[in-house]
Formats: sequence, C-alpha cells, structure tokens
Amino acid sequence: MSGFRAPVGRGRSRTRGPYLDSVVAPDGERLVIVGELTGVHGIRGEARLRPFNTESAVLANVSEVFVIGSAGQIRVMTLRSARPHGAAWLLSLGDVSTPEAARALARSHVAVRERELPRLQAGQFYCYQLIGLEVVDGSGERVGRVADVLATAANDVLVIQDGGRERLVPMIDRMVSDVDLEARRIVVHPIAGLFE
Repeated sequence: MSGFRAPVGRGRSRTRGPYLDSVVAPDGERLVIVGELTGVHGIRGEARLRPFNTESAVLANVSEVFVIGSAGQIRVMTLRSARPHGAAWLLSLGDVSTPEAARALARSHVAVRERELPRLQAGQFYCYQLIGLEVVDGSGERVGRVADVLATAANDVLVIQDGGRERLVPMIDRMVSDVDLEARRIVVHPIAGLFE
C-alpha cells in the first residue's frame, strides 16, 4: 500500500487540536486546523505560526483564515500576507498591527476551509481524515478507533483507542494494508505481541 499517505505540499498533513472533529466556520463549512500561533515577529504585529505541516504552503494561497481561541471561539480574519520564516510562518492578520495585538492571539489555532486544501489523487488522504475511523485487524476483529495521528521522524503513527486502552500502530505498508475513507475503516496487521 505504498504512497497511501497524502501530503499537503510535499510533506505530511498535520492537523491537531482538541476540537478537530467539530470545527466549522460560522457558515457551517468544515475547517481544518493548520497550526498554532506562538508569538510575535517584529514591530508591525506579524504573528508567528507553528504549522502542523512545515512543508505545506496552503497559507500562501488563502485570503481568509479562522483564528480559534482556547475556549473554541472562532474569529474570521483577513490574511493580508503569509510567508515562511524558517520552520514557522509569519502572518499579517486583519486589523492586527501591533506586537501587543499579535501577542494576544498566542496559543490560538489557525484554520482554513477544508475545500482550500490542495486536491489529492485517488487513494491519497490527509491525516486529519483518519481521526475517528474504525480500525480492524486482517480478520475483521475490531481494534478500536483512531484518536490521533502522530508524526515521527520515520513515519506517522496511528493512536488507536478502545475503551481505556491505547495502541500505537506505525503507518507502514506491512502494518496498514487498507484505508477506506468511504467505509470509515482502516485494516491493520499488527506484528505478534504489539497489542499485548
């Protein structure tokens, strides 16, 4: 099943946040969280964003973002400019023009409309689409549901929860044989002892 993980740009699709499954725009359209505001850059009020996918350029192609506060409040903001800066992105947002105003947004998440993500080829998917999918083994026995997808240096790792149990399954060809978004199911083939 090589090539099954889809990138944003060339890298992993990273979307995280405690309210990932329920984030919608005020007009009801689904949002995808792309990073977290971490601080300020310069004296003009640019906000520093830690992207969940450092290789994604989606912010360079949108004119509006959604800033989501820690309590889940959503603020629609014009994205005047966005530029990469090392591993971060620098954003010029709406009426934010001072370091103090940008600092007030720290720890907020930034989201874009799902439809603004780059289109994928058949058989590809974004990691956020795996959250909530049922996981079964090769014989069809239920393993649990995907709670998160962790990025590691070697490969992504599925975090599978079943009641109080948490299992980690590397997303490599010999362990994950099928991802069916329509059926909302992933088939895994754990090595002996992995789930004990």
